[in-house]
Amino acid sequence: MPAGIFLIKWDDVIGGTIYMRYPEDLEIPDPIVQQITISHNFTESHIITEEKQWNSVSYYNELKEMIIVLVLRPSSLDDGNDYLELLEEFNKEIDKELQEEVLRGQLEAFFKFSLDAFQTTDAVITKLSNDVALLRTKEYDIEERFKKIQNSDQLPVKSKILFLLAVNDGLRFDVIKNSINTNTKWLKSVLETLVKNKIVGYNSNQDVYYINI
Repeated sequence: MPAGIFLIKWDDVIGGTIYMRYPEDLEIPDPIVQQITISHNFTESHIITEEKQWNSVSYYNELKEMIIVLVLRPSSLDDGNDYLELLEEFNKEIDKELQEEVLRGQLEAFFKFSLDAFQTTDAVITKLSNDVALLRTKEYDIEERFKKIQNSDQLPVKSKILFLLAVNDGLRFDVIKNSINTNTKWLKSVLETLVKNKIVGYNSNQDVYYINI
C-alpha cells in the first residue's frame, strides 16, 4: 500500500535533495535519497528499491532532471511493478510547465489516485480468493456426494464407473477396481462396453480410462 510520494532534485553540493513530498510528515532517510539518485544515474529509467525498512518505485524525468518516488510500505506485499504505469502517467504531468503550487497539488492528487488503484487491486484479489475458496468448497461437496453414490449398493457397476471417471481426469484400471466392489472379469467387460460405445475413452500411453467429451 502506498505510504507517500516525493520528488528528488539534484544539488551540485549535497547531491540528491527532496524537493517536494506528500504527506508533509513523510519520513525519508537521506541515504535512501542518495541511493535512488545514484541508481538512476541521470538516465530516463524506473527503479524498484527494496530494503529491509524501505520499499519504493521511482522514475527519473530527464527533461526536468527530477525523480518521482512512490513510497510503498515495506511490510506489505506490494510489488513496485504494479505502479509503473501510474508513475509514467504522472511523469507526463511533470513534463508540463507547472507552477510549484500546481505541481504540489498534482503530487497530492497522484498519491490519492495510487491509493484508489491499490484498493481496487486489493478488492479484486480478495474477491478472487473468496471465489477460489468457494469453488474448492463446492468441489469438495460434489466429490463427497459422488462418493456417497459410488458406495451405494443401489447402482450398477456401469453407473459407478461413470460417476468415478466424472470427478477424475483419468484413472488406471487398478484404481477403478479398488474403488468399485466387483470382480475383475465383470469390471473389464463393463469397461470394454463403455469404450466400444465411446462413452469412455482409453489412453494406452498413460494406461488410463476417462470420460469421452
